[in-house]
Amino acid sequence: MLPLLSGCAAAVALPLMAGGGLMAVTKHRVRAATQVPKTTRPKAKRKKRGANNEEIAPTSPQVTLSTLKELPPPSETPLVAADDRWQQFFGYAEGQPPSADGKGSTTPSALLQQPPSIDAPIRSKCSAPVPAVVIDLDDGAQALSPERLRAAPAEVTAGVAHLRQAGVVVLWISRLPSARAADVAQALRTSGLDPQGQDQLLLIRNGDDRKQLLREDASKDVCIVAIAGDDRGDFDELFDYLRNSAGAVGLYPLMGHGWFLVPSLTAPAANGGQ
Repeated sequence: MLPLLSGCAAAVALPLMAGGGLMAVTKHRVRAATQVPKTTRPKAKRKKRGANNEEIAPTSPQVTLSTLKELPPPSETPLVAADDRWQQFFGYAEGQPPSADGKGSTTPSALLQQPPSIDAPIRSKCSAPVPAVVIDLDDGAQALSPERLRAAPAEVTAGVAHLRQAGVVVLWISRLPSARAADVAQALRTSGLDPQGQDQLLLIRNGDDRKQLLREDASKDVCIVAIAGDDRGDFDELFDYLRNSAGAVGLYPLMGHGWFLVPSLTAPAANGGQ
């Protein structure tokens, strides 16, 4: 996908060889994304000193030897095992044909031209040469609960990391308000999906905002080549207004070719989501 990045090399996270590995240098800013507030680090504790300013060693805590013969199983296991649906998403996102003119006009977008047509949908033209993917964090129609974002399968975390190294911008979207940006960012770190806090968040900015608008606004700065979600409405809000989404046969060709239904990344609610 590197030819697709020409003309915007200073803005996008490019893969560079460093010590035999890949290293991302800068991040392409998506204006529709919510800025994650910086967290303040706790102050370091001052060392105790005696009357002559000598450092006083801390008292060793009482140690009790364990009788365990082996380590207990991990308390948190991956929510779902990665399957072919995730692998298809990652493979498609990396395998898109490069733009012929360096402006992204020939790269197929995962967004539909608005207003969309059920019978003969037309893909939007990319206005930016930087490739991106959108991964929906909501659990169906229910907004993400950050505390339910559990440890992700190693294949998924590796796939997302490989996209970053390939210069693909990773965007996480949810209908949560932008005020929850810090909570979402922390959940992505602890789940292993974004351990370094490199990715950008698409969250609801005001009372009139919708995920559809977030996707469209983001497409002004990047070319969204693939969307992953656990509900068809994660691809286009058109599905939310259809009585029978299965009857929209004209949209079927996009499934697996820009739109990917994947398992939810959140743990099931204790009450079954009711």
